[in-house]
Amino acid sequence: MLFYALGYGGITLVTLPFIKASMDIIVFLSLFLISVGNGNIRACITSLAAIQFKLPEQKVSLQKYFSHYYFVYTMGVLLSKIITPSIRGLSGNCYGIVFGFLAILFLACWITFLIGMFFYKKEEVNRQNILVQVVGCIWYALVKYIKKENVHANWLDSSIGRYSEEFVRDVRAFLRVIRLYIPLPIYWALLAQQDSSWTFQATKLDTTVFGWRLEPDQVKAMGPLLLLLMIPFWQNVVVPLLHRTTGCQISPLFSVALGGVSAALSFVCSGILEVQINKSPAESISFAWQIPQFFLLMMGEVLLSIPGLQFSFTQAPATMKSVLTASWFVNNAIGNLIVVIVTELKLTSSQSSEYFLYSFLMICGITCFTFMAGNYDTPTQVPPEPLPEKYIILATDKSDKSASV
Repeated sequence: MLFYALGYGGITLVTLPFIKASMDIIVFLSLFLISVGNGNIRACITSLAAIQFKLPEQKVSLQKYFSHYYFVYTMGVLLSKIITPSIRGLSGNCYGIVFGFLAILFLACWITFLIGMFFYKKEEVNRQNILVQVVGCIWYALVKYIKKENVHANWLDSSIGRYSEEFVRDVRAFLRVIRLYIPLPIYWALLAQQDSSWTFQATKLDTTVFGWRLEPDQVKAMGPLLLLLMIPFWQNVVVPLLHRTTGCQISPLFSVALGGVSAALSFVCSGILEVQINKSPAESISFAWQIPQFFLLMMGEVLLSIPGLQFSFTQAPATMKSVLTASWFVNNAIGNLIVVIVTELKLTSSQSSEYFLYSFLMICGITCFTFMAGNYDTPTQVPPEPLPEKYIILATDKSDKSASV
């Protein structure tokens, strides 16, 4: 949170009207600090709250937590998309006031979090960097495999001896989960369109509601608003109803697949709307025609993002919950990169064609995910909660530990 606060402070500074000098370096440094801070907050805060539950006794409560977490997160997104443009408009496009207001809100949240630290369940901290150990374990095993020095059934087992058998088992579980993420970044590429191409699409629509004209960047608030309605409805009505009528529950992996299909259909809707916009006079079509695409995309978020986050935490070894959760959020960054690549390469001749292209890519990605998920073996035993005291075996320990887990 400190990095995030420093970055936001820097951004607020450069937007002040009396600052005349060039502040490019401070802008880039501030954005870097915000990126680092945001990455740490999103990965760690999710795991911090989740470890407060005692498993398996509170398994149901843990499942509800992820929905509640996403509900609160979406509420913040909604408020930012409504309040921020309003403050900017009232202040005459003075961005210093906008960022200053948000900085004060963040400071209040930070203080609240620090007070709560006295009540959180304490987690044993591993003094060594887990991510560095994971990379080192994989690299060591790869070198052994390339040199054809691996005599084990699983290539990763060749690192046993340098690393403990338990740690190698955890790394194997980590890789088994993370490979499922490979086709998913395209979903976040679609999700990012709310703040870019879909907002631009809104500029070509009639955004008047009962005589009140909405700003195009306020129209995108429709997404989080729908999501706030859909999360509790799905969690408290649809899921219990399915369980009572059919006796079964939707597994997280199947839910992710359904969410990908829903997201793909949302871009079919946006492509069709774009075609109609091009055929019609300017601002003659109501922005209400964007509701179907927002509904389908938000339905995809309910089905994909929440179960995916839950799956990442519950399937992660006890030693790597934050690492695997962070890996889940990396999909978001890769998705934004996909948007940049598709935009810069100009693969399509029109905006509508680009929407259909994204839909096609989503279908391809979720099809690959479905096949990969079908081969995923859910561990029959949940890893123990306590962290092992030590993972790295001293280099002097050369005892044979080549048994596969």
